[in-house]
Amino acid sequence: MDIDRRPTTGPEARAERRTQLLDAAVDAIRLVGPGVTMEQLANAGGVTKPILYRHFGDRDGLIRAIAERFSDDLLSTVTTPLATDATARELLRSTVDSYVGFIDREPNLYRFMVQHPPDRRDIGPMGSLVDLIAQRVALVAEERLRQAGRDSGAAVPWAYGIVGLVHQAGDWWVDDQTMSRDTLVSYLVSQLWDGLGGAQVPSTADA
Repeated sequence: MDIDRRPTTGPEARAERRTQLLDAAVDAIRLVGPGVTMEQLANAGGVTKPILYRHFGDRDGLIRAIAERFSDDLLSTVTTPLATDATARELLRSTVDSYVGFIDREPNLYRFMVQHPPDRRDIGPMGSLVDLIAQRVALVAEERLRQAGRDSGAAVPWAYGIVGLVHQAGDWWVDDQTMSRDTLVSYLVSQLWDGLGGAQVPSTADA
């Protein structure tokens, strides 16, 4: 019989137990990889799947909880450079590097979220995350364009273009990794800053 023997009599106790199970699931993903099964995630927390689902609603609820934690961490990592006082190109490079750096540090979590989106038909956490990051980038781009006396209407499409490019390139790089993180970032910054016509192979100094 499936019985979670840990006391969960009150809301605080249930919330604490839920956090413990989520921590165990994230650790299991890091250890086993993106192909980890729901049964393995339950075993990592010392419970069975029905009990795991009891805390998260269902399989979708568990995946969404992991995605929310992942999204919060990634959003913080990527948008922190936007608050710094730097030149536009330095700002672009630090933001791109922060995104790629998170993928580099958490490859199994990243792969898990890409390979296991929730089954519901609404916008998943990864889609929402792209929107959130693009909106943050758009705010900075709009301010910089205004300061330069240029049309700030370009801020939103540019922001979505930048985030979309880096997101897709990161999806490829996390599986391929035929180049270093610095080289990938330099290529992306060169393309974003100079455009396809001016993009060049980055020099060692730029990498």
